[in-house]
Amino acid sequence: MNTMNNIIKLPDRLKAISGYIDAGASVADIGTDHGFLPVYLAQSGLASRVIASDISAGSLKAAKRTADKYVVSEKIEFINAPGLDGIAPADVDTIVITGLGGETITGILNNAAWTRNKNIKLILQPQSKIDVLFKFLYNNGYMIRLTTSVREKGRSYTVVLAAGCDPCEAQRHAACNSSHRL
Repeated sequence: MNTMNNIIKLPDRLKAISGYIDAGASVADIGTDHGFLPVYLAQSGLASRVIASDISAGSLKAAKRTADKYVVSEKIEFINAPGLDGIAPADVDTIVITGLGGETITGILNNAAWTRNKNIKLILQPQSKIDVLFKFLYNNGYMIRLTTSVREKGRSYTVVLAAGCDPCEAQRHAACNSSHRL
C-alpha cells in the first residue's frame, strides 16, 4: 500500500488535540507512543517543527515505524528521554502531553520550569487524576485557558489548554476561579 499520499487517520481524541495546534507551531509530543500525532503534523504541514519524545525505546521505535510507513521520518525529530529532557525551551512553542496520568504530567511540568513561560502552549490530556493536574496548574504559575471533553470509543477524555502566566495574572485568574477550585 502506498501511504505517501494518504493522511494518517487520527483517533477522535488526537484529532481534537490537533485542532488546538496553531499553524506554523513548533510542537513536542511527549509520551508519543506510536507517533500518530507527530506523523499527522508532519504530513499536514500544520507544524513547522515536530518532535516526538518518549521514555520508552520500544514506543519510540513504534513511532519511527509509523513515520516510515507514512514517509515522513525526515520531518520528525525523535528523542528517547523522560518528559521534556532533551528538549530546550527554544525548541518548541507547543507541548502536547496526552495519555498519561495527571500525576505524571505534573511531574513532567514540574521538572521543566521553563514551561511556565506564557508563550508556551500546553495541550494536556490526562488519563486519570485530572484533579491533581488542575491543582498543580492553579498553584504553580499556569493558567487554564480552556477545557473540553472528547468522546472516543464510549469513553470521555478531558483536553486542557494551558499556558504559563505572570504572578499577577495567576492571582487574578485564581480569584476569578476560586469557586471552581477542586
